[in-house]
Amino acid sequence: MGASHCSQGSTSGIRRPERNTAAGLRLPPVSCLLPPVSFLVLCLFAAVALAQDKPYPIFTQDHLDATMKTLGPNVAGIRASLADGDFTTAKERTIRSREQLAISVTFWRDKERDDAVTLLRTALDRMDALDAALSIETVDPGAVETLATEVDAACTACHVVYREQDPVTREYRLRQSALQ
Repeated sequence: MGASHCSQGSTSGIRRPERNTAAGLRLPPVSCLLPPVSFLVLCLFAAVALAQDKPYPIFTQDHLDATMKTLGPNVAGIRASLADGDFTTAKERTIRSREQLAISVTFWRDKERDDAVTLLRTALDRMDALDAALSIETVDPGAVETLATEVDAACTACHVVYREQDPVTREYRLRQSALQ
C-alpha cells in the first residue's frame, strides 16, 4: 500500500503516525482530516470568542453631535423633496435619516435616559410611517405632508428637552442636564 497524502499538502507540521499498526494502514496528516468547512467553522468560533473580549462600542456625545449635524440637513431635505413632489428622493432621505437617528439610541441608553429613548422611538415610528406612505404606488401628498410634520414635531419634542444654543458660537449643543 502506498502512502496517502492530502492534495493540498500539510504546512502545519502536525502529523499522525504514518502507520496504524493494528490495521496496517497509512493515515494522512491531521490537517488533511479536517474538511475545509470544518476549518472555517473553527475559525469562526475563534473570531467570535475574540470579539466577545472587546467591549461594546461607546456612542459618545461627540458621536451624537456629529450624527445630529448630518441628520438635520437630511430631515430638511425630506421637506424640500416633498415640496418639489420628488417622492423618491424624499423616501431615500427618510430611510437615511432613520438610519442615522436609530444609532443614537445607544447614547441615551448609556445615559439611562428612558424619556429620551421614548422620544427617540416616537421620532423613529413617525419616520417609519412616512417611509410607508412614500412606498405606495400612488403617494398621497397630503398624507406625506402630515407625516413629515409629525416627524418634525417628534424631533422638536426631544430638542426642547435636550438641546440648547451656545450663547457664544450660536451653535446647538446637548444640554448639560442630559449628561447627569
